[in-house]
Amino acid sequence: MLDQIFIKGWEINILLYGVVFLLGQYLVYKIIFRSLIGSPKSFYWGDIKHWNRKASFIGAVIFAPLFEEVMFTYLAYTTFLQYSLAGMEGVVVVFVASFFAILHFPGDFRQMGYRLNPWTIYLLIRFQLHRFFFSLAAFFIYQSWGYLLVTICLHYFINAIVSLYNFDLEDEPYAFEKNDGRLLLIRFINIGLAASGTYFFFIQYPDYGLYLIPFAAFTLLDYLYWQLKKTN
Repeated sequence: MLDQIFIKGWEINILLYGVVFLLGQYLVYKIIFRSLIGSPKSFYWGDIKHWNRKASFIGAVIFAPLFEEVMFTYLAYTTFLQYSLAGMEGVVVVFVASFFAILHFPGDFRQMGYRLNPWTIYLLIRFQLHRFFFSLAAFFIYQSWGYLLVTICLHYFINAIVSLYNFDLEDEPYAFEKNDGRLLLIRFINIGLAASGTYFFFIQYPDYGLYLIPFAAFTLLDYLYWQLKKTN
């Protein structure tokens, strides 16, 4: 199947990318990250909670944006597009964005206690679509501006807001019902990323652009669902 998407030699390209990705992940998260977060001061709940939040913030806000933007927005899209067959570039872009989203799936599934029911399935689909469209939008931003720092800063900003909001949500599970401005901003960002990613994808790859519209519409319908849920 991949022979219909990539030119000859794609196997070496994907293998080299996989090696670079695994080495980078090991260096960043297994060595540098672990040395920075250390261990909890004690096994009391307060110290465990503080350590978990420290690890989450450093991982999601400090390391993830830099690592993921270099590995995906810069390296994955660039290298894979160089090996794509003529006319298959749109498929390659969707492939990379999907890969970015799927890599986050195990962490989301773990946070949900490895439970599968209609609600968790809905949340898993929503989270992966948000990441898919972020990766897609980040690629077009980088392509237009030519500066990876722009997408890194955007990634920092989004992850910081989401992390801080989630910390408060852990302390007060029903905070989403209080019209928190951060939650509204997060949802508008997700809608904006889905709309812009779909638009620029359609402009650049019109043969495949229409296929993304139902998925982009999901983010808007999700927002409307939550708005209706709050009013009922």
